Amino acid sequence: MSDSNKLVRGTFLLTIATFITKLLGMLYLIPFYSIMGGEENLALYGYAYTPYTIMLSIAAAGVPGAVSKYISKYNALGAYATSQKLYRSSLIVMMASGLIAFLALFIAAPFIAELQMLAAGDGAHRWSTDDITRIIRVVSVAVIVVPFMATWRGIFQGFESFGPTSVSAVIEQAIRIIFLLGGAFLVLNVWGGTVQTANEIAVFAAFVGVLGSMATLLYFWRKRKNHIDEMIASDNTEYDFSYREMYSEIIRYGIPFIIVSISIPLTLFIDQLTHNNGLALVGVPEEYHDAWFGMLNLTTHKLVMIPTAFASAFAITVLPFITKNYQKGNMEGVHQQIRMMVLMLLFFVIPAALGMMILSAPLYTSFYEFNAMGIKILLFYAPVSIAISLFTITCSVVQGIDKQNLTLYVVLAMLAIKAAINIPLIIQFGTVGAVMGTGIALSIGALINFLIIKRYGRFHFRSLVKPLIQIVVYSLAMLLVVELIYYAFIFNMEVEQKINSIIIMAVAVPAGGFVYMLLSFKSGLADEILGSRADKIRKRLKVL
Repeated sequence: MSDSNKLVRGTFLLTIATFITKLLGMLYLIPFYSIMGGEENLALYGYAYTPYTIMLSIAAAGVPGAVSKYISKYNALGAYATSQKLYRSSLIVMMASGLIAFLALFIAAPFIAELQMLAAGDGAHRWSTDDITRIIRVVSVAVIVVPFMATWRGIFQGFESFGPTSVSAVIEQAIRIIFLLGGAFLVLNVWGGTVQTANEIAVFAAFVGVLGSMATLLYFWRKRKNHIDEMIASDNTEYDFSYREMYSEIIRYGIPFIIVSISIPLTLFIDQLTHNNGLALVGVPEEYHDAWFGMLNLTTHKLVMIPTAFASAFAITVLPFITKNYQKGNMEGVHQQIRMMVLMLLFFVIPAALGMMILSAPLYTSFYEFNAMGIKILLFYAPVSIAISLFTITCSVVQGIDKQNLTLYVVLAMLAIKAAINIPLIIQFGTVGAVMGTGIALSIGALINFLIIKRYGRFHFRSLVKPLIQIVVYSLAMLLVVELIYYAFIFNMEVEQKINSIIIMAVAVPAGGFVYMLLSFKSGLADEILGSRADKIRKRLKVL
């Protein structure tokens, strides 16, 4: 199988899996929102998850991505025994790293909680320092095992095997959600527990889900081990690196992965530390602070992360292929893969973002309940998904062309911009200002990455112009159809009613998607971006 076909196949598998996990991660909020009783009660869940995500990224130390790149590099050179030596030791190192990170987060929980309370300003608050401390300590247990599991996935990806990552991610999410919803429901409706306890059960579900993922990876490892052993036996190279040499290279690869992996969580953490304080400065009543924060960092964020799922999948799949071709000096292959990934990403993300904008009211109401502020935040947040996606994929490309050291400066610049403009924007525009700050910072970060790719990857962006114009034009045509359907409905029914919003979504989304796909396939754009897979889709869907 050619690299292009492997790349498309791997991307397809991971995209489907990531989309399913993101969709499940969004759908579970419907019953969870109802069980917990609104955004204010969900804010505690958000306060725990952001520091957990940051510590998780630090605990993994960028090793999963670095292991994937390292294995891909030495497999390309035929040094399979070197890859084996690395991945065996990396699993042990990651288990130790997870344990240390768990202890660090557990001990630091009171300080993080106190920092959150200071950021919230003076006055009465829904959640106390002790509440936030307890829930952070509960979720910290998952940090013990997640780095090990993520590194195991990285090993498979280094061998250009993306199925195990895809299947284990879906199983992990399914188990987590079942445990989360079942536990929260039992606590509140059967055992008569508190919202605090229900939130703690919900975050502990992360640990349970990871156990399911590890069991899945073990199953795949037993199936693939014979093939991997054959590759190792065929190694006739004379590479013999010491652990010190290997981990020096892993650390060199890993630090940029850490920086990139914590970049989005850190933007959320900046919001967590500045949002309520910014609202207080302009006199917004405290009763709205936690509710609006819950909308910003949980309810709308979950919806917006659906289109960005494509970026996550593409970033994982593109890295080993670009690394391999770059190491071989095959710049034509590198350029082809960069072009394919960027266009494939925008092919899906641009129409999704625009669709979420125009349907922000029925979309938010369908999943939660009608809320003018939540809808307003989603309206502004939807296009930011394009910036998040481009930033993610371009960081991966920069690492693939061996300029990972530059990603450190890009991410630091992005975070500095976000921190500098966040409170002024919140003061000026309220909660929406935090969304604007994220969009501006990530857009600048993506632009810098593109400049790095142009200079060091010698990539010419002219090849993207024509298909990008087509994507935008077809997305606008789709948007026009969706808007006409939407307005035809709202003149005859109230969007404030959940059932009406669901009906609008059920009609408008398929209609818009059909128009976009029809134009893309009839014009040949889909063939240019999806390759041979477009013909397979066309044969199944005769109308295209």
